[in-house]
Amino acid sequence: MVEVSGLRPSDTGNYVCRIQVEPPIEVVHYVDVQFAPKITHHSEQEQQVVKDESVKLECEASGNPTPTIRWSRKEGHLPSGAEEEEGLSMTLEGVDRHVEGTYTCTADNGIGDPASASMSITVSYKPEIVTEKTTVRTGEGDKVELVCIIHARPAPQVEWSKDGQPIEELGQVEEHDKGHRHSLQVNGVTENDFGKYECQATNDLGTASAAIHLTGYPKHPHVTSDPNGGEETSYTLTWETESYYPILEYRLRYRKAKANDSTDLPGDWEEATYEATELETEGLVHHMKHTLDGLQPATDYHAAIQVKNKFNWSANAEYAFSTKKEMTGHQMTGGAPLYSLSTVVFLLPALLLLRT
Repeated sequence: MVEVSGLRPSDTGNYVCRIQVEPPIEVVHYVDVQFAPKITHHSEQEQQVVKDESVKLECEASGNPTPTIRWSRKEGHLPSGAEEEEGLSMTLEGVDRHVEGTYTCTADNGIGDPASASMSITVSYKPEIVTEKTTVRTGEGDKVELVCIIHARPAPQVEWSKDGQPIEELGQVEEHDKGHRHSLQVNGVTENDFGKYECQATNDLGTASAAIHLTGYPKHPHVTSDPNGGEETSYTLTWETESYYPILEYRLRYRKAKANDSTDLPGDWEEATYEATELETEGLVHHMKHTLDGLQPATDYHAAIQVKNKFNWSANAEYAFSTKKEMTGHQMTGGAPLYSLSTVVFLLPALLLLRT
């Protein structure tokens, strides 16, 4: 008997026991030395790639049995959407900033503890900008903040302008940067501060910009009336709008959805401008209404409404509504049958004869 201690992977193989007799007797023993996985090769720990390029991560491991290699990502799901993927390598095509993170390959064969190695990916890309609001409404004397969310690698140089002029030439403004959030604060707004502001970000890979409009214009109306709530020949349109200043006028247009039964073309627009007299105000919200008369029963209409404050008109709000079908005499009586006087006179003698 032979006893082998301190087995190593290299001890795996066939062991022959030979008995010297005639004829010789041989017994072959195969020793399979199992051992825990060990990472033997992997891609560089830090991978720097440019947006839209591809990157391949590789990982190899020894072990007996042959270990299974699985990929995961510290930040959550893999770009494919899976929590894990299996294989000796993983290729990411057309990368962008959303694939950045730490990727880990883990080798496991059920013997001992799994082995792992981590690789980080960073992506270089030109600036990408999203604004919190494309239009900011305010009033004179107020303080407002214009915000651009900017992502870029390398870090960008950010500049602000108003109506094409660098922000340094303007009045009471303050720039604030916090991570990806870049803001411009305008203090004590005046009418001269209204206009088109732009944030522009530049790095070695390119330039991007986004516009924010600071305005005192009213917000486009939001229609609140029921589209099927019209009467036979009238419809009351109700709407609300936001404005820091009183609403002075409103402009209303409407037309038939179909000019007549023989065409699918719409009718001609009817348009009028009215002084804004009947309205309720709650803070910045103005509630308004207008009744359209002389409409046709059971007809679909299109409408458009604008409101105006001291600065200018709002954008149009388009709307569709319908009038009710004209009621017949039968419908007006709630379904009860109608009899004429002559019918009653004719039936009375017959009823008297039946009683006798």
